[in-house]
Amino acid sequence: MKKFLWGTATAAYQIEGAYNEDGKGLSIWDEFSKEPDKIFQNHNGDIACDFYHRFESDIELLKELGINSYRFSISWPRVLPQGTGKVNQKGLDFYNKILDLLLEADIIPFVTLYHWDMPYELNLKGGFLNNDFSDWFCEYTQVILKAFQNKVKYYATFNEPQCIIGLGYGKGEFAPGYKVLQKERLRAAHNLLVSHAKSAQAIKSHNSDIQVGLVTCGTAFYPWQATQKNIQILPLAYQSQYDESSILLYTDPIFLGKYPEQCYREVPEFYDNINPQDLKLISTPVDYLGINNYEGMPVVADDDNGFKIIKRDDGFAKTDMGWAVEEDGLYWLSRFLYERYNKPIYITENGMANNDWVHMDGCVHDPQRIDYLQRYIGKVQQAIKDGIDIRGYFVWSFMDNFEWASGYAKRFGLIHIDYKTQKRTPKDSFYWYKDFIQKNI
Repeated sequence: MKKFLWGTATAAYQIEGAYNEDGKGLSIWDEFSKEPDKIFQNHNGDIACDFYHRFESDIELLKELGINSYRFSISWPRVLPQGTGKVNQKGLDFYNKILDLLLEADIIPFVTLYHWDMPYELNLKGGFLNNDFSDWFCEYTQVILKAFQNKVKYYATFNEPQCIIGLGYGKGEFAPGYKVLQKERLRAAHNLLVSHAKSAQAIKSHNSDIQVGLVTCGTAFYPWQATQKNIQILPLAYQSQYDESSILLYTDPIFLGKYPEQCYREVPEFYDNINPQDLKLISTPVDYLGINNYEGMPVVADDDNGFKIIKRDDGFAKTDMGWAVEEDGLYWLSRFLYERYNKPIYITENGMANNDWVHMDGCVHDPQRIDYLQRYIGKVQQAIKDGIDIRGYFVWSFMDNFEWASGYAKRFGLIHIDYKTQKRTPKDSFYWYKDFIQKNI
């Protein structure tokens, strides 16, 4: 059995900065964050946590934390400034230095190829709405594989397709900020899945021992009370969603070779015309499913053999994002997806935004985050005891960072960042997690 991965996670645009240095091209987030009123107080990721210049000392903090795996993403435009064609060697050198330092420290790299920062030049060509996107992404994957050789044993193709398409092409709240028609969003989602499959094939062709998968998110339905009837209706809740925010819209085609039945019923004019060869390609075997989870959604069985969502209690516990503290959601989501697909699971993100600051004693006290992590990790441990094959857990996030549309207003990190000075201050939760890992690794 492979050793359990205890780690933490980040994403390139959220921490790297150096948005226009050493040959890097622009990403959709570089452009989107410069548009007035798109981001909280018009923040942007031009500097972020300045990880590009501070990665060596930051990796020392990873070593101090004691994790055995670190999940991070590659900035596509940093290595391919135009998205395709000419390679930026300085960008590849940067990531190779990170990989070498991690491997020297016995920290396993867990690399995400796409964590939302598409090269802007490809966006001008239509991005996910262009059927050529899968070829662009496969070319990018092959550049990475050639550069990294066999330094990386774990790859995730895409992070949270639900947010890429739903928030980027539906609600317009994330880059590139579009609000396109439903069939266009579904086309974008389909192109994403084809891109995932071509990338997965390239990775397996390079080295069949590399573990590859996709990272999902979405509504984590859980039984308000764990009665047999409430548990039995959980599949109905998960199958009730068929738009681009659905979990099953992306995972069923990969693991079952077809879209959810609800898709064919609700939008037959689109799904009945899907090329069967596309579905065969999309169902290319992968090794695991990554799950990002922060809150849940309580449901109960109703009298019509269906389900209904339960209103949370007044004054329910919530994080600084306004998300409910519902650790049962992580357990039941993992259980449902494992029973549906029988594939190993990694909890690739879990954590909380907290209203943190440096206290007068020079420390950052965040007992809420410690309690939150204890709750959610406890559910991971319970799931494993119940036979769910979970092989890793990654706290989001290693450090405070640019939190997309929320800018720098929300702090998810185990390390506090003073954005004026870039001073790093490990929080109490950093030391709690360090101690927990020492006892469990």
